[in-house]
Amino acid sequence: MLRDLFINTIMVVAFTSVSYQAFRNTGLHHGLPLKPKLILGGIYGLLGIVLMLFTVRVNETVIIDFRNIALLLSAVNAGWISAAMAGFVISIFRICYFGASVSSAVAVMVIVLLTAIFSFICSFTMKLWKKWTLSVGISLIISSIALSFLLPNPAIRREALIYYNLGLSIAAVLVYYYIGYLEALTFSYRKYREEAKRDFLTGLNNVRQFEVVTGRIIQDAENQRQKLALLFIDVDFFKKVNDTYGHKQGDIVLKELGKILRQTCRDVDIVSRNGGEEFSVLLMDCSQSKAVEIAERIRKTIEEHPFELPGQRKTAITVSIGIASYPEPVKDVEELKEKADGALYEAKRAGRNKVIVSK
Repeated sequence: MLRDLFINTIMVVAFTSVSYQAFRNTGLHHGLPLKPKLILGGIYGLLGIVLMLFTVRVNETVIIDFRNIALLLSAVNAGWISAAMAGFVISIFRICYFGASVSSAVAVMVIVLLTAIFSFICSFTMKLWKKWTLSVGISLIISSIALSFLLPNPAIRREALIYYNLGLSIAAVLVYYYIGYLEALTFSYRKYREEAKRDFLTGLNNVRQFEVVTGRIIQDAENQRQKLALLFIDVDFFKKVNDTYGHKQGDIVLKELGKILRQTCRDVDIVSRNGGEEFSVLLMDCSQSKAVEIAERIRKTIEEHPFELPGQRKTAITVSIGIASYPEPVKDVEELKEKADGALYEAKRAGRNKVIVSK
């Protein structure tokens, strides 16, 4: 029997690991779209089937399984839709594989009842351990009632109830701590994955993400002849800010500048920090005249913005901006970066605090 318990626990751990791995990019939560919820319900439904096939044998006549944990996992991780899907899969298999009988009818009734109860409990905003403890406690009560009905022999019933309640409780505790570990692991994965794309100081796209995104968008623009405009932005005499106030205060200025760029540009535009005091904005579906309008708005907003520093100090900065637009006047979309960089150089040479458009 201990061997059966160990095998069942390993199966639950394996399926739980697969589900968290499959949804590591989005995480498991009740806000998932319909299709992922159904897929997750199918995964846990399959877990319930496997647990029914590899049962825990109490004695020669009594076997038990832990399919309730599969139902609970689906409800906790994705809500009632996922739980209903898992319950449906488990119920259909129970009847088709073991045949129609009194025990099958009772089993299906328990599955339906627990699916509804688990879904109801998990719909509330409360800590996971409370949901888990309450659900497991109710599961033990309902399953014990069902077993008592199906096992009229007092001695056999008592033995089955002891092993079932003890086994399910141990498995539930182990799974609870394991999903806590998986939650922390997948959260760290998503966090580090996002940080790999973001500039640590401003929260904008970093240069690596800028290259990835612009490469994809530029290719799409060439295939579909979409309008694009690229702004290269450089802070004028930023070394003077660092030399006067220090690098920490310079970082404050750059962080505030990042906020201004996000607020000044449109939601669809791609704003990045390309390194140091260099920034870029990729303007989607944007003509050259519109790009100039946006660039001038950025330049003027930054020029007029008082950058507050510690100690009630303030400083002012200006930026130079180079613009390249596709398909007019830049005919080859692959030259967009080169042309924007050239226009930025011209803005610097023309006296700074200017917007220059490439030809």
